[in-house]
Amino acid sequence: MPNTGPEDIKDRFEAYRFFNGLAVEGKEGLDAGHTRIPLVKTFLLEHVSGKSGRTPKPPAEIFSNLRVKLSQIDDTFHSVQVPDENAQGSPKPMVATGFLEQYDERFFAYYTVVHSEDARKLVRGWITHSADLDSAWFSSQLLQTLWDRDVSHRGDGRIVKFTFKYDSIFEMPEDAVQATEEEDDADVPEADRDDKLEVERTWKARSAVSDRIGRIKKALGTLQQNYSALHALFSLRFPSRRGHGSHDLFQHGQVTNRSDSFEDHRNTVRYLYRAYKSVLQATEEVAWNKVEPLSQSKKSGLNIKGVPLIIRFKEELSEATFRRWMALAFQKKNIFRLWGEPIELGPTKVHVYGADRHLWQPINLEFTSKGLVAILPQGTCGNTFHRLVTNIQRYVSPEIEAWLGSKPFQSLADGMPSEQEAHDEK
Repeated sequence: MPNTGPEDIKDRFEAYRFFNGLAVEGKEGLDAGHTRIPLVKTFLLEHVSGKSGRTPKPPAEIFSNLRVKLSQIDDTFHSVQVPDENAQGSPKPMVATGFLEQYDERFFAYYTVVHSEDARKLVRGWITHSADLDSAWFSSQLLQTLWDRDVSHRGDGRIVKFTFKYDSIFEMPEDAVQATEEEDDADVPEADRDDKLEVERTWKARSAVSDRIGRIKKALGTLQQNYSALHALFSLRFPSRRGHGSHDLFQHGQVTNRSDSFEDHRNTVRYLYRAYKSVLQATEEVAWNKVEPLSQSKKSGLNIKGVPLIIRFKEELSEATFRRWMALAFQKKNIFRLWGEPIELGPTKVHVYGADRHLWQPINLEFTSKGLVAILPQGTCGNTFHRLVTNIQRYVSPEIEAWLGSKPFQSLADGMPSEQEAHDEK
């Protein structure tokens, strides 16, 4: 991996100027129809809240165990170097890949211009090998709320893009599952490679819609009613309010800059960070302070104190699909990032007393072909709920109903700040 960032910079503003020059060049490439350089992108990473009873760690402590060298530039800004895995010999030389900004004790932003597939693989490796880190998970329901409350109001003539992904890997044969997992690691589909030209391609239930906001507002609801896979939103494009271009937000917390300004990009990322933070705070307020028993209509076999996350599938899974899901869901490297030993209680009913690999929090689950119930104890990281909902819609059932206790899951975003309110915060 070549150096993709300036070395020995004096302050963060030098890094900003570096990224700003790349943003201008990247936007010129997009306008010309061919990008000569990768686009600037940011990954939002989540750590832990001190309110959970755990002690947040400084970034240097977290990343030192991941073979990442952080060099402090100021109190909250660090340069990032990683071993060059393509180099011969040992030890591997370190190469600069970007910068890490600490927004608060819980959230970090990793700015980079590394190619998307390499950057995602690097970040995914950090998360896989560290219980202290997780992605900021923008579920399909949260992306839908951001569309309804924000993007759809940015001007009917502006261009927006949705990407929908429903990978029903538990209905596939073994070789297809392996191909899907490898593809996700490398982000093979050209339609999702933000550094490349957009090429139409369909695989399973994958599609992209790009059009003017006004036209999509008229059609989206009807399309979703008639085709459930269109509830599985994977990415959403935000037209810039302050400049030319846009910003693409992906489920796993990646934001790709398609504008000509890094300042505009960073402002957008900080808005999305504040929006996500408010949703997590609402989630944890319900999960930590409103412990209540399950209602009779949503009764579970799990008699454990805690606020339940209840997910109901619009379409019941077949017994074969359910059994395949249970066979793969708790393998060592599973997409749900869960650990546990399934206990079969029937052909389509399984209990699991396990743990979430992020912070190793206990989690108890009941799976059926019609949905699932997850019970997590008080103090559980709210990110766990959002990761579970995100991946259920991506891989198991694209159209769901979900509640946290008696509260509809999507309503957790009711208090989410607008972009202006987020920018006004200090």
